[in-house]
Amino acid sequence: MAFQDGEPVGVTGLVRQRSSKMSHRATVIMVYISKSLRGTGLAGRLLDVVTDHARATGIRQLELFVSAENTAAIRFYQRQGFSEVGRIPGGVLEEGREIDDVMMARRIVD
Repeated sequence: MAFQDGEPVGVTGLVRQRSSKMSHRATVIMVYISKSLRGTGLAGRLLDVVTDHARATGIRQLELFVSAENTAAIRFYQRQGFSEVGRIPGGVLEEGREIDDVMMARRIVD
């Protein structure tokens, strides 16, 4: 979580896979930044902190899902080293419309 003047302005989450055969993988739940601070690099810094924590705990791969219509988020994750690895057709239902979910992954081992 990121704070400015004592107020939360950014949040991200990470969930490690539970199965012992998949415990080297974790899912980035979200990267959210207040509108007033978007474009400042805060999202990248939050993701860096989560990545460093993941690496320190033995995680080798980060994964996430993002709406195919959220091109700004897809570009952000690509700049952070994530690649598209697949799609889930109609993965999100938004106001009665089915939107694909883009699956992205990033290896974090050297």
